[in-house]
Amino acid sequence: MPPQGAPEPVAERATRNLRMSEHPARIVGAVAVGAGSAVGSVVLPGPRIGFPRIIILSLYWVALGYLWLPLGSQVIPQIILDLGLGAHKGTLVFVLEGGGTLLSIFVQPIVGALSDRTNSRFGRRHPYILLGTLGSCVFLSLMILAGSFFWLMGLYFLLQLSENSAQGPYQGLLPDVVPEEERSRASAFVGGGNLLGLLLGTVVVGTFMASNRKDLAIGSMIVVLLVAAVVIVTTMPDKVKPALGLKIDFKDLLVGTFAISPRKYSNFLWLMTSRLFILVAIAGLQSFALFFFRDVFYPGHGVALDNAAQAATRDLSAAIILLALLVSYPAAAISHRLGRKPLIIFAGLIGAVGALGLILSAYLFLPGFMLAPVGSLLHLSANLSQSLYCGMLVGIAAGTFLSVDWAYLCEVIPMDEAGRFLGFSNLATAGSGVIARMVGGPLIDIFNAKGHILGQPGGYPVTFSVYMVFFLLGTLAILKVGETRPRGGGRGTRPRLVAH
Repeated sequence: MPPQGAPEPVAERATRNLRMSEHPARIVGAVAVGAGSAVGSVVLPGPRIGFPRIIILSLYWVALGYLWLPLGSQVIPQIILDLGLGAHKGTLVFVLEGGGTLLSIFVQPIVGALSDRTNSRFGRRHPYILLGTLGSCVFLSLMILAGSFFWLMGLYFLLQLSENSAQGPYQGLLPDVVPEEERSRASAFVGGGNLLGLLLGTVVVGTFMASNRKDLAIGSMIVVLLVAAVVIVTTMPDKVKPALGLKIDFKDLLVGTFAISPRKYSNFLWLMTSRLFILVAIAGLQSFALFFFRDVFYPGHGVALDNAAQAATRDLSAAIILLALLVSYPAAAISHRLGRKPLIIFAGLIGAVGALGLILSAYLFLPGFMLAPVGSLLHLSANLSQSLYCGMLVGIAAGTFLSVDWAYLCEVIPMDEAGRFLGFSNLATAGSGVIARMVGGPLIDIFNAKGHILGQPGGYPVTFSVYMVFFLLGTLAILKVGETRPRGGGRGTRPRLVAH
């Protein structure tokens, strides 16, 4: 106890209050192995932040969803077609997005690790979020004027550099602010926010692109990104200081950021592997949706067919994303009770079934009473209505996976290096896009040129079969990850051991 009249140290006061007011299980749950330390340290649960602040914190995920999927699946493919390069569209999408996202694989963890070590009066995450977003707005605005594939590629690479410099530190800000007991709920909003962004982007950007207004489509992305960044920086605290021993060393940032021991972090790396496989399948199906609808359901040439395919992509993608959004919160709540692993297994299996349905989309196998209402409501053919149902299964898989993924990651990483580890997880996020396009782009071009398979241009059943296998591989990989939540776990915190 301090001498009478002297101020009580903050740590002692917090510990005393914890003993007086919390259940013993909460005290046990505050004990963890300190990241970067060989001995245990007391980590006091942070104050609950509640729904409103979790919603505000997830706004940047909304902006990221609004940006990346519509840009990659609707804007960039149409720009490539407008440049007269449609004969090589699959390969060029791979070169453009694959190369850009390959850059992001290295940028995001390095800048995330740099933010872990930054100590400034503006905070350690805020400066990167704001400056990176401003750079993204500049490069997006210039993309409207790109008149050649060379300039489009250069601007896209710069966009990846700037936006990932914001995203890595932003991901580190989330666990800085959200206490452990609210991470299941926050994970639902992280996944749900991203899905909401996908939904809004698909509808709004898709509407602009169906009217051949790429300027308005890209302009809306700029507005959403800028508003989200300003709201986050001005309303969310950024007061966590770097852990002792974390100093800015550029050699360590460039090399040490990626030196993650498989022995010490096996759970994290197996989770990354599962994440990579499942996201490859989801990203691949999203990336080539426009080409799939155009070539399978709207074959031929002409602006009217282009616009019809754009509208179909918008409507069907919106329905899929809406369903994913609806399942995200219930899935997160179930994972809080039953554990994270069963939900990811479910996501992988149901996604594989959805991909199989798309492979067989030329054949009607669903009963008419299921297809007729959808076709009448959305003015779709029976085969296209059936594809919508298959896409819904992929939507359920995406919503379930994304709602659990972030909480699972936070439970297997050291919190004082959250920027580094969550940035490193972008190897799976951005890497999935690289692999999906590297596999799918050339396969679509090669097998489309060879003729039809299963009643449709051959590239699509071949490519979607590969994505179905990726869903199944992700399901198998998650079996190697230890469960981090006990069955029937309650709302309180629990003991968590992070191996080093």
